[in-house]
Amino acid sequence: MSSVTTVYVDIEIGGCKSGRIVVELFWDKAPLSAQNFKQLCCEGIQVDGKHVNFRGNRFHRVIKNFMIQAGDVMYGMGDGDEENLGKGGCSIYSKPDEEGPCRGAFADENAGEFSEPFLLAMANMGAPDSNSSQFFITTTVAPHLNGKHSIFGRVLHGKAVVREIEKEPVDSDGVPEKVVMIAGCGEWKEDMPAPLYNACNDPIGGDVYEEYPADNTFFGGEEFSKAYDAAVLIKESGTLLFKRKDFQNAFFKYRKSLNYVNEYIPDVDLDPEQFVRFNGLKQKLYLNMTLALFNLGNYDTAISYANYLLEMDRVPSMDLAKAYYRRGNCYLAKNRLEDALSDYKRCREYNQDEAVEMKIAAVESKLAARLEKTKKSISKFFQ
Repeated sequence: MSSVTTVYVDIEIGGCKSGRIVVELFWDKAPLSAQNFKQLCCEGIQVDGKHVNFRGNRFHRVIKNFMIQAGDVMYGMGDGDEENLGKGGCSIYSKPDEEGPCRGAFADENAGEFSEPFLLAMANMGAPDSNSSQFFITTTVAPHLNGKHSIFGRVLHGKAVVREIEKEPVDSDGVPEKVVMIAGCGEWKEDMPAPLYNACNDPIGGDVYEEYPADNTFFGGEEFSKAYDAAVLIKESGTLLFKRKDFQNAFFKYRKSLNYVNEYIPDVDLDPEQFVRFNGLKQKLYLNMTLALFNLGNYDTAISYANYLLEMDRVPSMDLAKAYYRRGNCYLAKNRLEDALSDYKRCREYNQDEAVEMKIAAVESKLAARLEKTKKSISKFFQ
């Protein structure tokens, strides 16, 4: 048995970094598959005189609510062979004189039950003992696969990356429209990071929850109080990052908290008390996301989140004031002065604050100056 028990693959989608998937290998249950995957992640193999590992390999088949698949080292490297993509493979057990699209077939092992998501398994050619290099990661329970594929690992970190791949648009054959590539791979150790680029897994504030509520294992689907407490904790984790001026990761945390709110908020008729709590938290999250996005210079999306709040019912007056003020700041940054002035005046209806008056005065001054400039331009035109 190898001393390497965990390996990683770094994922890029459309040329942009997504994050790292770390997998634990089941050496005791599937030693052939584990050794094959480990070597393809680390040392690599020789294929037709070329050194090949999973670096540069594409995910060529993605089925939402089922699995993501890669590992065709024959036709799925780099730009690949589009016509034959997904039809090849080569294991570490191939012989030097072996030819054909699939080489080094090896025996099935641990063909067990797919009773949970995020299991790592060998893809085969539809016949017994036809494993090569292609593998897949499940994204849900898959009982129809029971006894048909070698299960040789599970995802430890980077479930959010798996979900991101799963959500990518695909063509009629399940090939992602954007290239989803393994940009790097190798052995992973406990002191190494598991970075995310479109989410935040910083445990600051005690956030130990998965990015997507469906992957959470800390409470069940009907445990509203626990879900609410988790959403609040995630939100506060974001606020700690915001105070550090880490606005991007703060936004990611607020978005994650919102995922939990939207997943667990009960129907108002089912549990009115919990509905009010979740709804109030959603309002705070919209405000926080607006502010974080404003600080990132993403004014259009910030305006959208402010709009979401302003479209809600039973919003407290002070939160309405904040929403109008923050949306007004976005309009001002975009030089939409009339819209900014309108929002600041609406803010004043709910909160008569000196800072708001100063904003109104400043925008009115800008509008007056712009009007005067326009008049002068017109005057010159008729001279």
